[in-house]
Amino acid sequence: MTLVKWTPMNRPVRRNSWLSPLSTARWTSDVDQLFNSLFKEPLGVLPATSKDVDWLPAFDVVEKDKEYQLRVEAAGMKKSDLNISIKDGVLIVAGEKHVDATNDSDNYTHRESCCGRFSRSFRLPDDVLNEKKVAAKYKDGVLTISLPRTKPAKVEGVEVEIK
Repeated sequence: MTLVKWTPMNRPVRRNSWLSPLSTARWTSDVDQLFNSLFKEPLGVLPATSKDVDWLPAFDVVEKDKEYQLRVEAAGMKKSDLNISIKDGVLIVAGEKHVDATNDSDNYTHRESCCGRFSRSFRLPDDVLNEKKVAAKYKDGVLTISLPRTKPAKVEGVEVEIK
C-alpha cells in the first residue's frame, strides 16, 4: 500500500545537522513560509489531499495474509464525521473533528487536542482487486478499514504460436 507523502508545516529541526550554522528553526520556518506563499501549498503535498486540511490523525497500515488493515485513530469523532471513498484505485479517508462548544467559559492554558478537517489518500496495491468488498468499522475511537487481498492468477507458462 502506498502512502501519500505529508510534510508538516512546523517540523522539528534536528540538532547537530550537517547544515548546523543554517539550520535554526527560525530560518527553516522563514524558508517554508516563502515557498508555501509562492506555491500556495507545502511542497510534497499531492493534489489528492484537500487544501482545507487542518490536521491528520494517526494512520497505521497492517498487512495480513488475507487482507490489509488501515487503522485510523479518530478519538472524539462520530461515524457520521468520517467519509471513506475509492476512486480510480485510490482510497480516500476524510473527516472532520468538531470542537466541543458546550463550555465556552473554559479558559484553556494549554491545549494539544486537534480539531478541524482532514483528508488522506492511499493508492491501493495491485492485490486489492475487488473494491466493492472493502469494509469499515468504527469502535472505541478507532476506524478500521479492511481491504481484502486477492491471490494473483498464476501463469505457469504460455506457448506463443509463431505465424
